[in-house]
Amino acid sequence: MAADVGVLFGVEVEAFPAFGVSLGTTIPRRTITASMKRLIFLLPVILSAAGCNSSKAPEASGAYPPVVDTEVSVEAGEADPIASPGAEKGGVYSTWGGAFPKSLNMWLDYNSFSAQIGGLLFEPLVGMHSTEDEPVGVLAESWEISPDGRAYTFRLHPEAKWSDGRPVTAEDVQFYYDTMMDPKNLTSLFRVDLSRFARPEVVDERTVRITAEEPHWKNFWTAAGFVALPKHAWNGTDFNKINFDFPVVSGPYELSDVKMNRSVTLKRRGGWWGRVKPYNAGKHNFDYLVFRSTEDRNKVLEMLKKGDVDSYPIYTAKIWAEQTDFPQAQNNWVVKQSVFNKEPKSFQGIALNMRRPVFQDVRVRRAFAHLLNRELMNEKLMFNLYFLLNSYYPDLYPDNTNPVAPLVKFDPEKARSLLQEAGWEVGPDGFLTKDGQRFTVTILHYDGTELRHLNVYLQDLKAVGIDARIEVISRASFTKRVDEHDFDMIWSAWGASRLRDPESMWSSKTADEIATQNYPGVKDREIDRLIELQKTEMDAGRRNEILRQIDARLVEIMPYVLLWQSGSNRLLYWNKFGMPPTVLAKYDGPDSALAYWWYDPAKDAALKEAQKSGIALPEEPAEVRYPE
Repeated sequence: MAADVGVLFGVEVEAFPAFGVSLGTTIPRRTITASMKRLIFLLPVILSAAGCNSSKAPEASGAYPPVVDTEVSVEAGEADPIASPGAEKGGVYSTWGGAFPKSLNMWLDYNSFSAQIGGLLFEPLVGMHSTEDEPVGVLAESWEISPDGRAYTFRLHPEAKWSDGRPVTAEDVQFYYDTMMDPKNLTSLFRVDLSRFARPEVVDERTVRITAEEPHWKNFWTAAGFVALPKHAWNGTDFNKINFDFPVVSGPYELSDVKMNRSVTLKRRGGWWGRVKPYNAGKHNFDYLVFRSTEDRNKVLEMLKKGDVDSYPIYTAKIWAEQTDFPQAQNNWVVKQSVFNKEPKSFQGIALNMRRPVFQDVRVRRAFAHLLNRELMNEKLMFNLYFLLNSYYPDLYPDNTNPVAPLVKFDPEKARSLLQEAGWEVGPDGFLTKDGQRFTVTILHYDGTELRHLNVYLQDLKAVGIDARIEVISRASFTKRVDEHDFDMIWSAWGASRLRDPESMWSSKTADEIATQNYPGVKDREIDRLIELQKTEMDAGRRNEILRQIDARLVEIMPYVLLWQSGSNRLLYWNKFGMPPTVLAKYDGPDSALAYWWYDPAKDAALKEAQKSGIALPEEPAEVRYPE
C-alpha cells in the first residue's frame, strides 16, 4: 500500500507536515505524531523506563541496557540550531504510536507511524535545514547542479556505512529508484515524482548522478530525497514482503523489538556513522524509543498517568478540556503545554468519492457540506478549540483563513434545495429517490476510533432523506478498500510541507491509480492546467499564487466536506526531560522529541523526590511560542 488512510476518523485531529515522498508530497495522518521531516525531504515501556515510580534511571534498567558509543572525530561545520549542545545520550523515551500499521515499510504502508520508523532507520541524500529553506547534506557530503538545472550529481560521504559495516554506495541509491519504479511493488505513490527522472547513473562507487527528464521546480528536492536502500541485503527479495524486519540500516536507530499490535522499540546505534557530522550533534539522544500502539485514547491517558508512556500529544479536545486536571498534572510532575510554532498546516475533511455516480453532481457535494453541523460539533464536542476550514491550503493565508472563500454553514434547507435541483425527490417512505433509486451512502470507518462526530452527521443526513449509515471494519480491510476506491465517504486528515506540490492529490493522472492520494478521484481540467503551470514556476511566491487558484477551484468543486483544524500542538509529558527552549522544532510537530529531547537525570531525580515527598514541582509555561 502506498498511502494509508487510517487517519483518526471520527476525531478532531489536526493535520501535520509530512515525512514525504519528496518535499511537498502530503501524507494522510493516521497517528498523533508528525512526520520525520528532519531526516528526509525537509526535508516520525515499562514503568521503570518511564521513571515515575522507579528508583532506577532508565539506562540502568536491565530491560534496556545502555548503548555504548564508538569514538568518532566530529568534523567542522554548522550545528543544527534547534539542537541543544548540552543534550545527553541515554535513557528511554516512550510515546503513543497510534494504530499499529499493516507494515513498518513506509514505502508500502505510507502513514505517519511507518514514516517515523523509516526515517530513523534509513537516510536520504540531502535534507532540509531545521530553520531555513536550505539543503543540508545527509548521506551526501556535496552535490553539483548542471548548468541547465536538470542533472544533480551527489558525492556520498566517505564515512557513510550500513549497520553491517559495508559502505553505502551509489548503487544503493540506484537500487532505491529501481525498487520504487518496479510496477510489481506497491509503491505507486512514490512513482509520481520519480517518473520525472531517468534511472540514476552510477558514476563511481561513491558518486551518483540523477537526471530529470522534464522541468519541475521540485526536481532538486526530489533528487535530494532519494534514499539509499541496502542492495546487498535486499536484491532479489520480494520488496512487498519486507514488513517488520530490517537487519541492515544506515540511520541513527535500528529495530530492536516488534510486539505485533502492541509496540515497536528502536535502539540507538552507537556506531552510527552520522555522528561524525556536526549537524547531528545534540540529536537522537535516547538510547531507546518505544512506540506504544493502541487506538483507545482514554487508555493512553491512563498509561501516561502510570508512566507507561512519557508523552501524550493530545488531539481530542474533550480529553484536553476535561481530563487533564489529574493530580500528576496539578503537581507539575506531568507538564500540560500548548506549543505554537511554524508547523505547516493542511486540511482534513470527509472525502466524497466522485467515482460514484451519486457524487458526480457538485450540487450534491455542496448539499453534503451544508449538512455537516461544524459549529455545533466545535462548541459541544470540541470546546471551541478549533477553527473551521474554508481552504485546502490554510497556511497560505493570514490566520489560516481564505479571505475570499465562503465558510460553508450548516443549512439543511439549502441542502434540500440543492438536492432537489439535482433531481432528488422525497418519496412516500421519506427517503430521497432519483430514477427509481434510493439515495444510499455509507461512511467507511475502521474499528477502534470514536464515532461522536459521524453520528451527529449521520442524523442530519437522514433528516433530509438520505439513507446513510456508518460501516466499521478492520483497519486492514479499510486500507484495502480505500486503496481500491471501494468506498462512498471517508474521513481523512492530511499533512503539509514547507514546499507544497499539489500533483499527487489533485491531478487527473492519479485519480484512478491504486493506493492513490487522490481519494475523491478529482479529474478537473482547470486544476490540471494549474498543476502543469506551477511545475515550471521557480518563484515560490508565484507558485503560492497558483496554489491559491487551485484552492479556489477546489472550494468550487468541493471534493471534500471540509472540517476543522487546530492552531497548536497540545502536549502532556513527564517532567524529566531536557529539551530546546521552544520545546518543538520550528516546523515540526510532537515528533520533535524523538530528535531533540533527552533524558535529564537531574530533572528525573527532582521528579522522584517530589513524588516521594508529595510536593509540587515548579510550574512550567502553559504556552510556548516559537519566536517570530
